[in-house]
Amino acid sequence: MRKNRTRSWALVRVLVVAMICAVAAGVPLATPADQAHAALAQPAESVCSDTCTNVPATAQAAAQSLMTSYGNGTLIIEWAERAIIPAEIQPIANGTIGQTPQCNIDTRTLQTLVIIIRNYGSVQVSDLNRHCANDGVATCGSNPTSRHCVPSTGPNAMDITYIGGARTRGNDSASGILLRFLDSFLPSGSRAGQASGGDDCGVYSMPGLANISRFTDYCTHIHVDLGSTTGGLRNLKTR
Repeated sequence: MRKNRTRSWALVRVLVVAMICAVAAGVPLATPADQAHAALAQPAESVCSDTCTNVPATAQAAAQSLMTSYGNGTLIIEWAERAIIPAEIQPIANGTIGQTPQCNIDTRTLQTLVIIIRNYGSVQVSDLNRHCANDGVATCGSNPTSRHCVPSTGPNAMDITYIGGARTRGNDSASGILLRFLDSFLPSGSRAGQASGGDDCGVYSMPGLANISRFTDYCTHIHVDLGSTTGGLRNLKTR
């Protein structure tokens, strides 16, 4: 224990000296925002190509991939909606979702999350199917026509709060980067819920998109759904 503590203090001293030297040399230290932007920008494709290759073809296979991602920390579920894993994704992965069909999720939504993780390294989700996981405020009872609730065969909406370590509030550059990427493979008729200019959300902008339309939403996340379209994800090569 003492040896480990000594090594830890030695590492701290090395890091502190390195920071002092960097400042003295006029090298700016990266802020958390800079680091998040770098984490987002470095691995990302702007158009889905490699990340749209060998995508799981079935809901069960996609859910199994997401369970692996959850296990290694690249799929993060916000605490209030933590039931998403045991109530929704795990039963789909296990092939037991037929016992609780109200907890199903559209296959294309699962595939999209797999692709996002591949492209940005990680994703944090705050909402999928509200029938079986919700924060007690945004529920199917409070908004039964939400795409988090319909169709009953499997809602096709997702609320995303981080990609690759970068916060997505719907009115920021990370949300714009994500939307342009999603537009390259989501079916026409898909939608994005973006922050409005009110509620201290600031100014938002919608990049020019061919397949995704916009509606006003809260600036705590970027909402993405497939609307009423039944078309599959475009440019996909499944396995």
